[in-house]
Amino acid sequence: MKETSRHPSTWFDREIVDLVAKATDELGLPKMELFSGAGHDARCLQPLCPTGMIFVPCAKGISHNEAEDASPSDLAAGARVLASVLRELADR
Repeated sequence: MKETSRHPSTWFDREIVDLVAKATDELGLPKMELFSGAGHDARCLQPLCPTGMIFVPCAKGISHNEAEDASPSDLAAGARVLASVLRELADR
């Protein structure tokens, strides 16, 4: 085995994480804060601007794989959370 890449962990902006939590509460959705080792654009943008991520449930916990399967209702809920966070940020 040969290591080909290494990237440090990224801690997302606490304010953004809190806005996501607030939106899920206001929408009456379940939530949990979790650590992700995925390399997303949000990780790359973190040094430039506050970032965070919204995850939606996937069947059997599988993501970033062709077997990934999220229900339309879970995807819609994630979109509602995103819209709420963006609205909150735009009103500042």
